[in-house]
Amino acid sequence: MSGGGNPRARRLSQKKAHLDHVRNDINVTPLVDVMLVLLIIFMLMTLVMGRGHDVTLPITKNFSQEPDKQQPVVTVDKEGNLWVEKSNLGPINDATLKEMDNQINSAWDAPKNEEGVGRIYIKADNEVTYETIYPVLEYMNKTMARQQLDLAVAEEKDK
Repeated sequence: MSGGGNPRARRLSQKKAHLDHVRNDINVTPLVDVMLVLLIIFMLMTLVMGRGHDVTLPITKNFSQEPDKQQPVVTVDKEGNLWVEKSNLGPINDATLKEMDNQINSAWDAPKNEEGVGRIYIKADNEVTYETIYPVLEYMNKTMARQQLDLAVAEEKDK
């Protein structure tokens, strides 16, 4: 076997690629995959996420098209519990009204939007009677000296 030698030996004698070099290119595919998943999760959560405690709102034909001012949200559910944002304060009484006042004032101290300072967004369940929500409105008007309240309603859908 002249000049041929062992083919395996020839392959072993060839120089191996040097593996100590740093790759200068970045594989962005995993980054793009992660970012797309986060974007989808964010989009779905913004659809599900609402402000304040969820209640069935009264339906109306007439409503304001004014944009949200990010004011504090006060909710009265059908059991008569008072909520500020997502925090349940319990049944409406003097102590819960005072706690509502404290939470609203602390929200105004660090506002999400300056236009929301001094404003309160009120949500009440469709089944709540005026008698139930009256102490909340009276407290806001007389004790807190608020005269501008935004009431939440649901838009009537055309059939």
